[in-house]
Parts: sequence; C-alpha cells; structure tokens
Amino acid sequence: MAGVLEPPQAQPVIVEDDCFVGSRAIVVEGVHVGAAAVLGAGVVLTASTPIVDVTGTEPRVTRGRIPPRAVVIPGSMPKAFPAGTFGTPCALVIGQRSDSTDRKTSLNQALREHGVAV
Repeated sequence: MAGVLEPPQAQPVIVEDDCFVGSRAIVVEGVHVGAAAVLGAGVVLTASTPIVDVTGTEPRVTRGRIPPRAVVIPGSMPKAFPAGTFGTPCALVIGQRSDSTDRKTSLNQALREHGVAV
C-alpha cells in the first residue's frame, strides 16, 4: 500500500509483516509496529501515546514503537489536571505472541490464503 504524506513533514505509519490488528484499533502518524505484533481490539496508537510494558517488575514507558511479537491491549494512566485526576489512554504490552495467540489469529491467515472476502 502506498500513499502521500500530508503535510510533507508527517511521519509514516509502519506495520511490519504478520501483525494482527484487532477490531477498531487505530494506528496513526509516526507509529512503527514490529513484525508479528498483536494489537488488541480498541488499541489507539499515536506518536505520543504512552506504550507501557507491564511484563516486568516495573512498568517501562516508551512512545511510537511496538516491539516485534508484542501483545498489546488498551489501557489508561492517571494524569493530574487542575480540575482533578483523570485516566488518559495508553497501550499496555502484556506479553509476547505465543502458539495459542497464533492459533487465535490463524483464521485471518486462512481467509487470506483462500481468497475469502469478509
């Protein structure tokens, strides 16, 4: 797929091979999704969306890049404003793609291989 970036200084969206993008997921300007990553339903990714890896003992926050084979779901983080503290969107890396994840997403591949329109 190709297109024109508008405005000219805009950063592209890159989604590498074998990714699975769930229903109503949104990926916009400046985001790079690594190979075989799984984006869960409703994930919103922008260049400034915090991507929080919660697989270790401490959360690690990055922006703009989903690691290869990562499984990502929508989440929220508290943020203080003058009117109070509210949840703001983030993406949570909850693990790595596994054999069971591959089985769950294999229907998508089967439909492509057999040319079935959905």
